[in-house]
Amino acid sequence: MLRLQVLPRACLASTNSRAHVWLSALRTQRSSYHAERRPIPLKLPAGHSTLLPLVLSCSNLVLQEVPGTIIPRYIVGSRTEDGSVHSEETVVPFLLSNPGTSPNASPEERRPVGFLRKEVTEAIVSDHTTSLFSELASPWDVQYSASSRQTGTLPESISFAPWVNMEGETSRTKHIQGLVKRWRSQGMFADILRGWSDEAYPIFHHAPRLHEPKVDPVAFTIERAALPLFGFANFGCLLNAFYISPDTGKTRMWIPRRSMTKRTWPGKLDVTVGGGMGVGDTAEDTIVRECVEEASLDANYVRENVRPVGVLPFPNRSPAHWLLPGMYYLFDLPLPPDGTIAPRTNAADGEVESFELMDADTVLHHLVEGRFKASSALAIVDFLIRHGLVTDRTDSRYTNLCRLLKREFILPVPWR
Repeated sequence: MLRLQVLPRACLASTNSRAHVWLSALRTQRSSYHAERRPIPLKLPAGHSTLLPLVLSCSNLVLQEVPGTIIPRYIVGSRTEDGSVHSEETVVPFLLSNPGTSPNASPEERRPVGFLRKEVTEAIVSDHTTSLFSELASPWDVQYSASSRQTGTLPESISFAPWVNMEGETSRTKHIQGLVKRWRSQGMFADILRGWSDEAYPIFHHAPRLHEPKVDPVAFTIERAALPLFGFANFGCLLNAFYISPDTGKTRMWIPRRSMTKRTWPGKLDVTVGGGMGVGDTAEDTIVRECVEEASLDANYVRENVRPVGVLPFPNRSPAHWLLPGMYYLFDLPLPPDGTIAPRTNAADGEVESFELMDADTVLHHLVEGRFKASSALAIVDFLIRHGLVTDRTDSRYTNLCRLLKREFILPVPWR
């Protein structure tokens, strides 16, 4: 028989008291679990029902794979804000090694690390032919399909010659860097190579499916300015510094205007801080360094408070149709609302003309007006979504917006 124990009144009082204390503590914990108030979604400016056209036009590189004999062909185009594609052209995949010579080539060996436009392809083929006529070993492996050889069209693929690959990263770097230096000295591709910076950027192997400790993730390095010639991926970091007003609960963001002397996107609005990742850089080291150089922020404060919040693919094609695919590590940096720590221009750096503290609603208006640099516009859209400022209640194409913001990226990315 189940017996109920009747507690004395004093015990009941004590139990109720403990329960009251526990419930009070729970309420306190719940109220303080999120220090920030629940955000109120922003209303899109009049005449706009979605940010999808912005994402489509900023993330504008469209790559179509066409089945081939051994290696697929690729067609690229530029996408507009209504989703239509124009200015299509065939590009030649640049591989590390030619899988056609190996029947047991892995899927990774068949995947491109870059894409070559017609004029770049012809320049590499010319360099290849010159080496052969000079009775020198060409560093390039140029592969034609049966039909392309007969019709004199573009090759099926270009890769490093087997003897170059045998010597590894140093040899690949030597030959591709030597090629772009010759082009620069001859005045070729001047619109691209005039931005020469003497900064070495890494090009990676595709990560193997199984752990292979003998494989170095970095396949070779190349001058940063030459990346668009080969359609190689560029890696960098983008950071948004912000605070949430304790009085109004509104989000305010520090937005810089790029210097008018910048070669790219002069005078455009930007994320608070951004920068490219060179050889040996980590994402955190890069963003801390850029915070100091571009925004005069204290390195210790940044390192202790910065929040890594994911990555952002940036498949981009320039107005001149050069391929500029990027992958950016994203960071948030909360700053105190009293302004005791805030970004300031660094005259010695010269990257930023000014910083302005904007409420998120103003930032949203500038976004739809096209005032932001393209990659930064995407990073800020990502920020607004993550912070609950753009939701399915306010954006009519919210699901597509989120999906297309994080598109597939087929080029190799950093791995360990």
